[in-house]
Amino acid sequence: MAPQTSRTALVVGGGDPADSVGVGLLTAGWSLLRLGDDPINDDTVAVAFPTLEHLDLVVHARYPALCRQSRELTDLTAEQWHAACDEPLEAGIRLARGAYEPLRAAEGTIVYLVPLMASAGGDGFAPFAGAAEGLRVLAKSLAKTWGTDGIRAHAITLDPSAFLAPDDAAGMAEANSLHDPPLGRVPDLSDEVSLVVDALTSDAFGVLTGASLVVDGGLWMPG
Repeated sequence: MAPQTSRTALVVGGGDPADSVGVGLLTAGWSLLRLGDDPINDDTVAVAFPTLEHLDLVVHARYPALCRQSRELTDLTAEQWHAACDEPLEAGIRLARGAYEPLRAAEGTIVYLVPLMASAGGDGFAPFAGAAEGLRVLAKSLAKTWGTDGIRAHAITLDPSAFLAPDDAAGMAEANSLHDPPLGRVPDLSDEVSLVVDALTSDAFGVLTGASLVVDGGLWMPG
């Protein structure tokens, strides 16, 4: 794919899928800004956004380490549940609030990357599934609320291997998938998933908003 005229994307989250999708966007010609897994609070937003006059794309994939760890629901304290589920969802909301003005100025797009166990279930990952499903629904709500401001919002659902340690992802796939990927592979984050994100910002998809796209090679097919 030929690089485009440079546009500005903010990619939020540490590790994959944020890192690899960011690499793919750079290759496609985007100018990239990054926020990691540090807390997203009013101070963070105040520092990150006032200097941006416009922002063409926000990609959210911020799920801190506790969120990605397998834990039995009955073993979690209220504080651990908050850290693994409530805080990531609240951070996604704060991010959207902070990005609103620069996104509106550019008529930009916000994309939330979420794991498939939010739709299909995943043993030991109830907090992660809860946070991810909340963010997927948030994307739909933003699409309805901000569409008249020219902002589009989507969720892209990825195979758990994009987020979890290999052993955890392999066990989840074995327990839930019914077949090998029909396309023969799980999509590559930097070479393929990033192109889906890029495409969602294009004029060709200008009438699409509030989509929940499953980009997993057909492995799970939830719904």
